[in-house]
Amino acid sequence: MAIALLSTIYLLLNVYHTEAATYCASVLHGQCVSLYGSGCPSGTLQTLSYCGFLETCCYGGSTGSTGTGSTGSTGTGSCGHPLVTGNHRIVGGVLSTPGAYPWQVSVRYGGEHLCGGTLIDQNWIVTAAHCFEGMSGDYWTVALGVHDMSQMYTANIHRTSVISVHGSYDSQTNENDIAMMKLDRPVDLSGMHIRPACLPSESADFTNRVCTVTGWGATHTGGSSTRYMLEVDVPIISNDMCEYYLGRGTVHYSNICAGYTQGGKDACQGDSGGPLVCKVGDSWALAGIVSWGYGCGQRNAPGVYTRVASFISWINYVKSRHP
Repeated sequence: MAIALLSTIYLLLNVYHTEAATYCASVLHGQCVSLYGSGCPSGTLQTLSYCGFLETCCYGGSTGSTGTGSTGSTGTGSCGHPLVTGNHRIVGGVLSTPGAYPWQVSVRYGGEHLCGGTLIDQNWIVTAAHCFEGMSGDYWTVALGVHDMSQMYTANIHRTSVISVHGSYDSQTNENDIAMMKLDRPVDLSGMHIRPACLPSESADFTNRVCTVTGWGATHTGGSSTRYMLEVDVPIISNDMCEYYLGRGTVHYSNICAGYTQGGKDACQGDSGGPLVCKVGDSWALAGIVSWGYGCGQRNAPGVYTRVASFISWINYVKSRHP
């Protein structure tokens, strides 16, 4: 099956409730990961018949530190700290609270939303390299502080002075699917709805964590972007498990995978280039960049992201070349 590189990646959820108000997901034998629920400790094996013949696991939550650090300050103030609390621990794709993910941006071409992106400091956006394939001309802008796409007059619109696509990006294998955009002027971070996300440390490993992806992605295959920003919680799975489902050689070390093995039908969510963020201590770190996936809602087809921790040196190099 050929890989479908999506302008919108689809993360579908189909979650089962137990009497103890826990959640379960089928996984390979010995590959129990963390989801969330109050009925048993994180990663505890359950044997629930309606979850299928594979093992099923309780999920442990998305908050708290697991030793994965982040780079902390952006140099212009605190990162990863929204001033508004989001709808965390809600599975299935829901409307986000305005201001809960203030690093999420809309990358626009010719005035139209094309991809998501993440603000990492006052000047720079991180997004996906494939967003720039086949595009030419100086028609790029970035909209910050957006929640409702029908009210763009409230957004902070910036042109870009630099666009840097990773030199080793491979559109056939989707390796090194990362790009950076420098804004034409520094962003004002004094408001409520625009704040940068933290970058992870180079050694960060978010496997078995429940993290959050946001965006204005379509809610079904072939659908148009949504009016409001949506959010969904997804578990990070190991690359070995990801390759088991997607095929050997399809997932690289510079990727990170997330999603539910059983697929689902509640929501398809998250624009290409947009953020997958994980809670590290009391701040949010950019763990992944939405990259590609197999269609929408398919069983055993997790979403694939660019692993940001693998590109910290490259990000710093690009920033040093364009001070």
